[in-house]
Amino acid sequence: MTMTEPAKSRFFTGLVIDTSPLRTSAAFRRIFMARTISIFGLGMLAVAVPMQIFELTGSTLQVGIAATVEGLCAFAGLLVGGDLADRFDRRKIILYSRMIGGTGFAVLAVNAWLSEPSVAAIYVVGGVDGFFGALSVTALMAVTPTLVPRDKLAAAGALNMLTVRLGTMASPALGGVIIAAAGVGWTYAGAAAATLLTITLLTGLPSLKPDMTGPRSHPLRAAAQGAAFVYRQPVVRAVVVLSTLETMASGIRIMLPALGVVALGVGAQGTGLLYAAVPCGAVVATLFSGWIGQARRPGWAMALFSIASFVSLAALGFSRDLASALMLLTIFGALSSLSGILQYALVQAHTPDHLLGRVNALWMAQEVGGDSVGALGLGGLGRAVPATMAVLIFGTAATVLGTAGLLGFGALRRTGALDASSPQRFDADPAQAVVSSSPASAKP
Repeated sequence: MTMTEPAKSRFFTGLVIDTSPLRTSAAFRRIFMARTISIFGLGMLAVAVPMQIFELTGSTLQVGIAATVEGLCAFAGLLVGGDLADRFDRRKIILYSRMIGGTGFAVLAVNAWLSEPSVAAIYVVGGVDGFFGALSVTALMAVTPTLVPRDKLAAAGALNMLTVRLGTMASPALGGVIIAAAGVGWTYAGAAAATLLTITLLTGLPSLKPDMTGPRSHPLRAAAQGAAFVYRQPVVRAVVVLSTLETMASGIRIMLPALGVVALGVGAQGTGLLYAAVPCGAVVATLFSGWIGQARRPGWAMALFSIASFVSLAALGFSRDLASALMLLTIFGALSSLSGILQYALVQAHTPDHLLGRVNALWMAQEVGGDSVGALGLGGLGRAVPATMAVLIFGTAATVLGTAGLLGFGALRRTGALDASSPQRFDADPAQAVVSSSPASAKP
């Protein structure tokens, strides 16, 4: 039995990434374009900053310190930005943060063109940019659920993820080309120009004020309220726990040199392919994720994707040739990407507007922390046992923990489809937040 042409059209339309949020929401379209441009600008800096510091100091330690400073400032920015995004016009937060960030990039360009560039200036400006960049990202995350229908949150998350994956693949190479051809200063200048273009796009956004009908708390108490909501809301809590496992698994990147050079014997070129496999798998999965927003049990699907990605990591420990390692890393990237899309949709759909900033900030902060913990754990494990054994142990442990999480989080398993006709309902107590989408009981 062959499919009719209309049926084929519907099949492929449902398979490829859903771009309807770009067509139906002018504000989301502006944010998407601005974010894409910004990611490419920031991706060039990911090459420029470490290369310039190493060139000036010859010290890998100083390169690591610069990255740590920026990471700590970004972590602080996420926590502060969550409260600000729930108190003030998110449009203004985004614009002011981008203006400060763009100014910092221009300062780095001028510093690079000096006869004796200042390393201290790179540290300071990097920290400032990390902090205000986190403020901007937090506000952007908080506004997306207010710009697209609830049943399109997964599609919006897929589009956002696609820009990140493409940017992390292409922009470092672009930065390297610019540095080789014209010098590091021009990468900073390019990032500043890209930021100016994003600001021009974002000025066309409407006012994006959060729901401020309730009483306002002290910032520390407000942050505690966000954390309490994450702990007490069963679906969000389950997503955060599994998301933490997923981000810890992303620390696999630190084992790739040992896998490539020692275990597989493929040298630098083969190791480079290993690094490219994960983002390639993520891009392919995201491009063909149009169906994922229609999942009848998104919680089940998210957890199963995560567990399957952990299984692929455990299987990587048995790889003895480059082809199988590339295949498993590509699968890992694809499954992690699909899980991440559903994680984004579930968190946004189960969080009330007045908490979106704080909850998204906490979610992103745990991703930063989880990645660091995973990298540290794998690194320590890799010192005790061979790289392949370390990956096998880590992947197996993650699989067991992920399976236990799926079995233990009943609310996640019962969460129904993200249906626009079943809007969120939030009671006065955040612990009682429910989503009336479950076919059986109207509760997750």
